[in-house]
Amino acid sequence: MFSGSLKPRLIACLAIWSGLCALGVAKGEKSGEAAERMARYNVVWTSPSKDASGVMPIGNGDLGAGVYAIENGDLYLLLSKTDAFSYCGDLYKTGRLRISLTPNPFTKGKPFRQTLDLPTGSIQIEADGVKLRIWADANRAIYHVEIESPHELTVAAQPEFWKRYTQWKGLDPTPDVRLDRQDKLLWYFSVGDRSFYPEEMKKGYAIENPETIAPDHWRFNTFGNLVELNSGGGSQKAGVTDGKLTGAGKRFDVRIHALTMQTPDPGKAWAGAIEELADKPVDIQKDWVRHVDWWQRFWSRSWIIASDRTVPAEARERFNGEANAKGLREEADGAALVAQSYNMFRFLMGAQSRSRFQPKFNGGIFSQQLLYPPGRGADAQAIHKGAIRMADNSLMMPEDYRAWGRRFTFQNQRLLYWPLFMSGDFDLMKPFFDHQWLTLPMRKVITQMHYGHAGAFYRENINPIMGTEDWAPPPLIKAGEAYKGNHLMFHHNSGLETITMMADFVNFTGDTRFRDEILVPFARDVLLFFDLHYPRGADGKLRLEPSQALETWWITVNPAPDVAGLRFCLDQLLAMKVGTAEDQEKWKRFRAEIPEIPMQVIDGRPAIVGAEKHEEQRRNGELPEIYPVFPFRCYGLALGSKDLVEWTMQHRICKDTFGSRCWTQDQIGWALAGNAEKAAEGLVRRFRYATNVLRFPVYGNEVTDGLPDFDHFGSGAIALQRMLVQEGNGKIYLLPAWPSEWDVDFKLHLQGGVVLTGTVKDGKLVTWDIVPAARKSDVIVCTPASMQANAATSNKQAK
Repeated sequence: MFSGSLKPRLIACLAIWSGLCALGVAKGEKSGEAAERMARYNVVWTSPSKDASGVMPIGNGDLGAGVYAIENGDLYLLLSKTDAFSYCGDLYKTGRLRISLTPNPFTKGKPFRQTLDLPTGSIQIEADGVKLRIWADANRAIYHVEIESPHELTVAAQPEFWKRYTQWKGLDPTPDVRLDRQDKLLWYFSVGDRSFYPEEMKKGYAIENPETIAPDHWRFNTFGNLVELNSGGGSQKAGVTDGKLTGAGKRFDVRIHALTMQTPDPGKAWAGAIEELADKPVDIQKDWVRHVDWWQRFWSRSWIIASDRTVPAEARERFNGEANAKGLREEADGAALVAQSYNMFRFLMGAQSRSRFQPKFNGGIFSQQLLYPPGRGADAQAIHKGAIRMADNSLMMPEDYRAWGRRFTFQNQRLLYWPLFMSGDFDLMKPFFDHQWLTLPMRKVITQMHYGHAGAFYRENINPIMGTEDWAPPPLIKAGEAYKGNHLMFHHNSGLETITMMADFVNFTGDTRFRDEILVPFARDVLLFFDLHYPRGADGKLRLEPSQALETWWITVNPAPDVAGLRFCLDQLLAMKVGTAEDQEKWKRFRAEIPEIPMQVIDGRPAIVGAEKHEEQRRNGELPEIYPVFPFRCYGLALGSKDLVEWTMQHRICKDTFGSRCWTQDQIGWALAGNAEKAAEGLVRRFRYATNVLRFPVYGNEVTDGLPDFDHFGSGAIALQRMLVQEGNGKIYLLPAWPSEWDVDFKLHLQGGVVLTGTVKDGKLVTWDIVPAARKSDVIVCTPASMQANAATSNKQAK
């Protein structure tokens, strides 16, 4: 159809990433196999969109765009970048570009086809004979909008601006600035000489000059774009008139460059830097080949392809491209729907996770304008948040708005990264670990200033860069003093889960440098906080009080997540024999002081309980009793405690919160209990939820965390992987919770650099392989379970 590299932060102690995370094509993989696997999950539309709600995503790991072609209108790109922070940490859009084609190929009734092509990470449009290819180069900070027409077109590109939205009152953002050149357009947003960072630290913790502890990434932050129009000859050479870049011809490459930098002189420094980027040679054909090669290698290193064999052949792996009017997906093949959601989530993580900063759970760089129909939701609240009332009385949210604002809520955020272990996407984990590691100095200072002792406590909600908090510091409670609590007051579990993920990273990759320079010092300070902060009871055991069990119970003693986290982390560190001899001695002593994970007896059988003691009132729908199963793997099928997990799941305090949407992890629990029926049924239900406020069907539902809801897909991905493979006690369980009705072909990564592939067809494992071959004797092959048989048995028992 159509005929430089990103430079993330370089941190000396994280130099290991360059060698560790190189993409590799699967051994024996033939050219085109990865493309053939993934093309089945493309999203295809056969008509233009009605408005800005018709976005499709593209991204290159750092910058991204919501692309939409409007019926009887133009092509738009709502542009984003992972480091486009405002003065208070809101992640803004870098702008919107409007591209007009004359004559207009998007006229109603004319042939139209738009495809999100997963194999190439691009959007391709064919409209009335005109072909467009839109992509964000995987290897440099540039978007391309290629246009090919059988007849001459006039193409005009112009940026559009809006009043910037902020949730912080009293200091309105500055307006965007446009700079016209003879043959190109530049525009930028500049924070200027202001930042909430010093004020927050002084007000919250009486810390002066916090930039000496952690850098201020908000002050003077400047971001924006440069657009240029390259045409293949025509009657009109590209030029700028009144803020519009126009040219004529049959072939075009609209190039959009992106740049973020901190400078007090954006009109000179930022503008000069982005123009220098634009002056670098572009070979579109070679760049496209390299771009496609990156995605080819990405798709070759891991996959899960699934389909329900009980569905009629003509309905298998058939996708509608859109949800119904109620925001539900109606595809007959539930297994294929789950697999598309899994692989689309992986695509979206690959499209936004190769930069300085981790993407946010509440939309990442793909947050979009939400168009709420008349009478939908709380109008007054939406208007308060900056929504605009449209002519038909619908409400359009601001371009920069996102639910839950700037903060990283760890319980949500972690779910984006757990699936990356088994998909082998270790390079995409860099921004996540960077964030946790680089905020450690600030957390240590905060701990000393607030509590008067060493160590580092990580709260559930901290802002995206410096490690400060969005809420007031936790109160200082004296021993025996009563307290009320709130949903975040003593939620200190995230540091323990980060240790767990760091240890897993070492166990998956064998990276000794990361182990010694990141894991050990991070674990040393987080564990020291728990050691120094909490008293010992009469039995000499640690007594975690005041404490809380996630957001479910705000007043507890010895909550299961924290107790299990301490036990698991200490066991891991001791088994790995890491750190100094003094570290090992301290951790061994501390491990002996950790209490047992709290249990209860129900009908004569043990089940995990969320805390040793807790208030009567339940505050939320999280499952603290499942945390000792995941993420802290103290129990599970692969550890010989299937029945305990199953019984705990059957008696969990809150079942299928939000109908299994968002951050809920019911399916993870069922998978680790080996219950194929409930895990599979829950995943199909989860991924049938879409939305009717955006056209794209694989963004989840705005039930609580905005759109796209990445923790919704992350949680489901974790469960799907563990339906296929689980590890424990040196053994690998293959198909421990897989339904016999689902065919599957997969490739997953395990600890110790192990790669496992397999194919299930007609309820039988027809082929599988493991690398290295020496681990084959450690594999225990389980028999796929019949969902229909299990359902019949359950119904009989119920009667």
